[in-house]
Amino acid sequence: MPESHYDVAIVGAGFSGPILAANIAEKGVHPSTGDQLKIALIEAGPYLKGTPRPGYGSATRRQRFSNLGGADPAFHWEDGSARLVGGSSLHWQASAFLPFPIDYIHWQKETGVDWTEENFREAVAETRREFSVHAYPEEVNTRGNRLFYAVAKQMGYEPYRQEGARRNCIYCGFCAGAQMCKYDSRSSTLVSYIPKAEKYGVDILANTLVERVLIASKGERGVATGLACSSEGSSYELTADHIILSCGTRKTALLLMRSGYGPADWRGNPIYVENPNIGKHIDGHPRGPGISALFDEPVGHGEVGAIRGYYMVHDERADGEGRLLFRADLGGNMYPQQAALNTFAPEFGREHKQFMQENGILKVGSLNPRLSKASGRWFLDPDGRQVYGGDHSLTIRRTKEALQIAHEVLVKMGARKITPIDIPVRVTSGTGGSHLVGSCRAGTDPKTSVVNPYFESHDVDNLFLCDGSVIPRVTTGNTGTPQAAVTVFAAARIVERHFTR
Repeated sequence: MPESHYDVAIVGAGFSGPILAANIAEKGVHPSTGDQLKIALIEAGPYLKGTPRPGYGSATRRQRFSNLGGADPAFHWEDGSARLVGGSSLHWQASAFLPFPIDYIHWQKETGVDWTEENFREAVAETRREFSVHAYPEEVNTRGNRLFYAVAKQMGYEPYRQEGARRNCIYCGFCAGAQMCKYDSRSSTLVSYIPKAEKYGVDILANTLVERVLIASKGERGVATGLACSSEGSSYELTADHIILSCGTRKTALLLMRSGYGPADWRGNPIYVENPNIGKHIDGHPRGPGISALFDEPVGHGEVGAIRGYYMVHDERADGEGRLLFRADLGGNMYPQQAALNTFAPEFGREHKQFMQENGILKVGSLNPRLSKASGRWFLDPDGRQVYGGDHSLTIRRTKEALQIAHEVLVKMGARKITPIDIPVRVTSGTGGSHLVGSCRAGTDPKTSVVNPYFESHDVDNLFLCDGSVIPRVTTGNTGTPQAAVTVFAAARIVERHFTR
C-alpha cells in the first residue's frame, strides 16, 4: 500500500507525467519547510524496470517489446496508446518535429497564452538534450529520398532533413507505430525521465487505476483533495495537496467528467463544477488519403533500414491556416506480409513470386501529405464519443491540392505508376485524426479554456493539467516532442509558483 498522503500526485506516466515528476522533484521543495517533496507518479499499467542501456536494452524489456509487428496485448491498448509506464513515448515513431515558429503564434492567437518561442527556448533545449533529437544520419538516407530533395528544390520548395529521437540506433527500419524498441534506442520517458524521477525519491505507483479525482465544494468553485484509486482488486483513497493530471487528450477530459467537473450536458455522473470547454476545441491532423508510386529503379537500397527522409511545407496564406506538410518516405522497409499485399505487387502467380524475390518493394515509395492546420475541430459529445465538426471546406480543398502537389513531385521524380488522386475526399463527423490536442486547453479567459497559462485549473483549486489536452492548437508536425517541451515548460512554472521557498 502506498503512502496515504503526498505533496504532489501525478496521474499518468506516459509522455508528460515522468517529466513533471522528475523536474518538480529535482528543482522543487516544500514551500513551508524546504524539505524534499513527496511525489507519487501513478500509472494504470505495469512498470517494466531495467537500467537504461540505449542500444542494448534490459532483459525485461527485450522479452516484452517487439520490433517485428504487433504489441503485447497485456499492455491494454486504448485510444492508440499503451497503458504502461512510459505510455505513448514507447511506441511513437520518434519523428521529432519540435514546434515551428508559426505554432507558437497560433498558440498565442488561439487563447492568449504567453507560450512564445523565446519563453520556450530553455524547454526546447532540454527536450533536444533529454530525447537526443538530431537529424537522421546520411547512412540511412535512400536514393528515393535524395531524389525527392532534388525535385522539391527544383520546384521552388525548401526541403529539410527530418529529425529523430534515438540513441545508439542500428536503424533496422522496423520500429515505427505500435512496436516498441527492444533495445531502448528510441527515446522515451521510460529511459530518460523515469530514472531521474526515482533518483529524486518519486514513488511510482504502477498497476494503479485512478477512477476519479476527489473534488470538494468550495462555494461556486471546487478544491481537489485526493484520488479514488484501485489496485490489485482493492480500492482506496489517496490525498494530496497538489494533483496533476497527465492522462492524454481524451482520457484527461473523461477523468474530469467522471469526477464531476465538466460540461453541464454530460450524460454520465452529475457535474458539480461546470466548465463547458472540457472535451471541446480538440485540434489535430485529420486522416486523409496518401499517394504511392512505383519506380523502374529501386528507391531504397536494402542494406540498412530507411528511417524517414525529408519534409517540406506548403502554405497558401501568411497566417499558416491550411498548412500542408509533405513527408518523403521513399524506400523504407516493409514486413513481408505488407510487401505481398502492396498496391503495386502482382496479385498471384510467378509474377508475384518474382516481385518478392527481387525485392520489388524497394521500388515502391510514398509521399505522405498531411493537412497540419485544418479547419475542423473534434469534441466529445455528452456520451463521451469523439465527433468531428465545423466547416470542413478548407480541409477538403487543401487535401485535394495536397494530392495534386504530391502527384506532380512523383511525376518529376520519374515514377512509372502512381496511385490515383481523383478520389473523393470525404469528411464526416466520424473522421478520425492523429496528434489530437486541446480538450482542456490553456488560455487567459476562463470562458474559453480550462487551465490558465500556468497550467492551473480555472475552477478547481489544487488541480493542474499538463499533457496534450492543454495545448491550444496542434503543431505542424508530430506532437511528441512539442508535448515534451510544453511539459518541461510547465514543470518550471509550477515549481516557480508553488514549490519555491
